[in-house]
Amino acid sequence: MKTFTITIFLINRGRAKCQLLFIKGNNFNSLRLLTYICIVMLFTSCSLFDNEDPIPGFLILDNPTLTAGPNQGANTHKITDAWVFDGGNFLGIFPMPARVPVILDGTEKSFTIFAGIRNNGVAENSLRYPFYQPVIYNANLAEREEREVELNFQYIENAVFDFIEEFEGNHIFIEDPNTSDGAGTEIVVQSDVVLSGFSSGQIIFDTDTSSFERTTLVTYDRENNAGSSTFLEIDYKCDIPFLAGWITYRNNFIERDYNVLVAPSEEWNKIYIDVSTPIAAIEIDRYTVALASAITEGNPIPSNIFIDNVKLVHF
Repeated sequence: MKTFTITIFLINRGRAKCQLLFIKGNNFNSLRLLTYICIVMLFTSCSLFDNEDPIPGFLILDNPTLTAGPNQGANTHKITDAWVFDGGNFLGIFPMPARVPVILDGTEKSFTIFAGIRNNGVAENSLRYPFYQPVIYNANLAEREEREVELNFQYIENAVFDFIEEFEGNHIFIEDPNTSDGAGTEIVVQSDVVLSGFSSGQIIFDTDTSSFERTTLVTYDRENNAGSSTFLEIDYKCDIPFLAGWITYRNNFIERDYNVLVAPSEEWNKIYIDVSTPIAAIEIDRYTVALASAITEGNPIPSNIFIDNVKLVHF
């Protein structure tokens, strides 16, 4: 009687339990049974179809905070995204709250997490904010393990603040760059609507011709921060939109540029305005920060703009 022999290579990629198996049978029925057993074994213990995808661990990122040091102003921020690195590998940009998958290799990993903001208030324009130090988090995660990461950011040590305006008394937004059409509305200091501290700045529009335009009391030399990042931070709450920008000076030539429109917000909000490019222009000598707004058709009267914690920061 013939004896049938089946030789099967059993491979389980990643966890090999066996390498080859010899099965013999002396009749056709036993061969059918043995073949069936082999098929079951292929799909259960040492199958070629085992899932090779690794099972990750997860970093849970939520509720970022900012700790401002002495002479750095209030702790307000609007950190919306996390830029996550695994060593030198960029894992991606994650809007928070986020559950970041991490591939495991059995060793402790060092993660670097940068604070992401919306540049100029544009939702689609995420930017790694250069003035916040990254958070370093070391962990050796198990499969499916979730770790909540405490995201406490700080300003980077070499950040330079040209001014921090908190409206806790006299303020710097008093210069009217256009006196030909009247003085216009001024910023007043009040303590009824406040985000931090004891007071904030208020701009009141109480007629259908109300307008506002003011710059900082002093100008700032371009050479102090030429070629580096420069940002304006503003906390605000407003019934109508307002413009934020700068006025540049070159010899006797003055140029206005309002490049950011800040939308109305019923609650306190924060915007980061990138002024790096115009400030770095070699053609200008100095510059100042400017804010402007006006009542237009359809705006309620009276309308208010509240601002607080205005910071001009660069390297």
